[in-house]
Amino acid sequence: MQFFTNKITLKKNKRGVWDLDPFKGCEDGIKNNKDGCYGLCYAKRIADSKGFDFGKSVYRNFISEKHLNSVGKVISQTSFLNGVQPPFIRMGVMCDPSFEWEHTLKIVEQVKRFNPKIVIITKHWKELKQEQLKHLTGQIFVNTSISALDHKQEIEKRLFWYNKLKNYCHSILRVNTADFIPKELIKIQNDLLCNANTINNILRIPKSHYLTINNIVKVKKHKFINKEVYASIQNKKTFFGKCIFCKEKCGVSFFTSN
Repeated sequence: MQFFTNKITLKKNKRGVWDLDPFKGCEDGIKNNKDGCYGLCYAKRIADSKGFDFGKSVYRNFISEKHLNSVGKVISQTSFLNGVQPPFIRMGVMCDPSFEWEHTLKIVEQVKRFNPKIVIITKHWKELKQEQLKHLTGQIFVNTSISALDHKQEIEKRLFWYNKLKNYCHSILRVNTADFIPKELIKIQNDLLCNANTINNILRIPKSHYLTINNIVKVKKHKFINKEVYASIQNKKTFFGKCIFCKEKCGVSFFTSN
């Protein structure tokens, strides 16, 4: 078993997303399911395939001022489209930034001076303290991840934070959607999608998954980047591809213009 290192890295994945995770691994996400949220966590699958322990959240830090400046230079100068800097950097690719908000916000403060747009994706496993909210100023875009598959208490808590954060930063509701069969799940999902500044995030679900076998979702094969995958798509118009072609940009485009 390998363990993630403590050195923070800025990397671009196959979808074109720039990852600056303050942690690697997600202890909170696998507490109730060894395969992660809904038994579908792609980050868990990637970690497993490379032999990493995803069940331990490892703190990531800049090891020196030189290291911080080298990452900042990439943030400021990397060409993404038409010679401009990346549309955003993302925290919460192979972790949940809420594991310890104090550490996540420390990393945010360190990179703010390089003027990036910062997307934080979280399920709010741990809640922000009132005094921490002041650090969410500037170009911070918090994606609150939610699904009709969540327990009622989880949905209530995540909606609470999605609404509260509107007073402090750019707040987006990231709905993990699926083509549900049960009417009660369809209703919950439709209600979630009625909120403002909502993203429809497609779940990749294999035919062998319990949600498919138990007739909870419908799945079909769809083209995803350069391969075919099984996915459950609630809205055929929802974008399912590389970041560069996405109009929403994790909600950044809701609040900014080119």
